Amino acid sequence: MTTPRPMSVEDSLPRPTETARWVLPVLAPIVLVAVAAAALVGPGAVWAELSAAVLWAALLLGLLAPVAYLAGRKAPGALLASAVAGAFLVLTVLSTALPRFGVFADLEWNWQGKLLDLAWVGLLFLVLRHWATAEAGLRWRCEPGSLRPVFIFILAAFLVPAGSMVLAGVLEPGSVPSPSVERVLFDASVPNLTEELIWRGAMLAVLDRVLGTPWRFFGAPVGWGLVLTSLGFGLGHGVFLDPAAGVTVDVAAVLATGIAGVLMAWVRARTGSLWPAFLAHCAPELGVDIGSALAP
Repeated sequence: MTTPRPMSVEDSLPRPTETARWVLPVLAPIVLVAVAAAALVGPGAVWAELSAAVLWAALLLGLLAPVAYLAGRKAPGALLASAVAGAFLVLTVLSTALPRFGVFADLEWNWQGKLLDLAWVGLLFLVLRHWATAEAGLRWRCEPGSLRPVFIFILAAFLVPAGSMVLAGVLEPGSVPSPSVERVLFDASVPNLTEELIWRGAMLAVLDRVLGTPWRFFGAPVGWGLVLTSLGFGLGHGVFLDPAAGVTVDVAAVLATGIAGVLMAWVRARTGSLWPAFLAHCAPELGVDIGSALAP
């Protein structure tokens, strides 16, 4: 008689693909903000923005679907995992699409949308906190031997754009505008954190669990999850849908942010933690900001 394998902690974790108890808490802040926006800005404006956002999300999911099918055609549970990851994409699209109101209306950057992102993904991780720490990277501990190469990468990601901005100012004084305080705060805080929590945290964990991490990428265990999240990240920053103007594609933005997504996913996979990935996300943007501030 074969003795059953003892259930591990990982086997007993409630995951987003295995329970629906996260759905209502995650939807709650988005619904509340949508209701507030309808009351303060008008239901017509909310409907226009959300309907356009739904069409845009559908376009992104349609572009990702063939790759998701290729990745998961032989993996049990791949359809459900792709659906859950797709739901996270829809949630972040809706959060950032809602009309801004109150103190957020006149700000240069979309703080409201990013704080709303933080609210729903924070509730997701709170409801499924054991999964968040064990699989989604919400932990301080990093994998042994990972900090040195990741630190070198983050430092380079900061110094190269900072040096480029200073050099541009030296070559042509006055050509590099100084960043606003709001932009520096935006680049150093919540917005980049929420993108890491959603893309390299929740989405990557759901996909990696089902699709596996059979490849090694500069010492990091990766798989189709890295491909899908990086592709989605790039498309989300470079493919746009306007109901009046149609679809526009910024190929340079897709490539740049897609490559950035690969690098941040590498940091997340190499260290096992989201926090270094957050620093890697902030590094080039703060490099541009600080380099611009120092440029003649």
